[in-house]
Amino acid sequence: MNVHQHQHQLSLGVRKPVFQSEMIAGFECGLVHGGRHDLLATTRHTPAEQMHPHLRIVVEHGMTTVRDGLVPGHHVTDRLRAARAAGVQGVWDLSHYHRNLDPVRCAKIVAQAALTVSGDERLWLCPVNEPSLYPLLAGMPRHEAIDMAVTMARTARDHHPNVGILTNDPIAGVGDRQFEATDAIVSAIDVDVIGVNYYPHTARTALSKVLIKTWRRYRKPIMVSETSWHDGHPVHHRRHPGFHKGAWLRHILDQIDVARMHGAEIVGVCWYPIIDCPPWHSPRSRHRWSHGLIRSDLSLDPALSAELRRLQLPEAA
Repeated sequence: MNVHQHQHQLSLGVRKPVFQSEMIAGFECGLVHGGRHDLLATTRHTPAEQMHPHLRIVVEHGMTTVRDGLVPGHHVTDRLRAARAAGVQGVWDLSHYHRNLDPVRCAKIVAQAALTVSGDERLWLCPVNEPSLYPLLAGMPRHEAIDMAVTMARTARDHHPNVGILTNDPIAGVGDRQFEATDAIVSAIDVDVIGVNYYPHTARTALSKVLIKTWRRYRKPIMVSETSWHDGHPVHHRRHPGFHKGAWLRHILDQIDVARMHGAEIVGVCWYPIIDCPPWHSPRSRHRWSHGLIRSDLSLDPALSAELRRLQLPEAA
């Protein structure tokens, strides 16, 4: 791949940048395994533990926008202050595979805390992560997850003057059915960015085709809101022999180039998760899924680190 091919990988052809950086670091904030596994806690991504060094590492790799979480069990103001101190812009999940028992109160607390910490700076929220998967992973009907997302978005905007809304859902092909949850949210509220979650093991067609279809359906800016490479996943290696994390990132950026040539407006790509996580079903395990940049001991994946640093070089920008 030559330098010219990466000419706009850090500007992605956007008229005016929507986010502080188009390469985005995604910190896993799910409450999974029936709510018994808090991934912010097991990855130690809290202000009292390793949130500060985590943010320092991603900033050093050119990612000054992050997807992160303001979920139950964690102090909203402390997390907002940690992000601000690190100089990063947050896109904050409010519900990530859990049923929020009081969505109005949750969104109100977040909006008011953001005003306290950052004034009326843009507050980016992803109210509900992957509502289509809530029946499977949260025991919650999809329509209730959609309603929860709409309620939290509206409440946040009632209490904060400058809220941006990101949707996200698994969109791995071009069939209409996978767009149903996003359709419902877009029809109910003003959505700013459409999120497409796309992984090697679930992909049904090329990412470029997915992005073009999504763009033509909504005519709104698009974020590749989740993608990554799992070193231990056999399907990843079967579908893409010889790949590693750096190669997958290059592949994703190439696909974004193709979609942009067809008119799609792509405003960011989020590597998710950016930290290696314990298996969802085994929160106390010392084993980590190798899908991130940052390992549990704060060492780095060499292939992904090298590719992210290469993208910061003047000749790649």
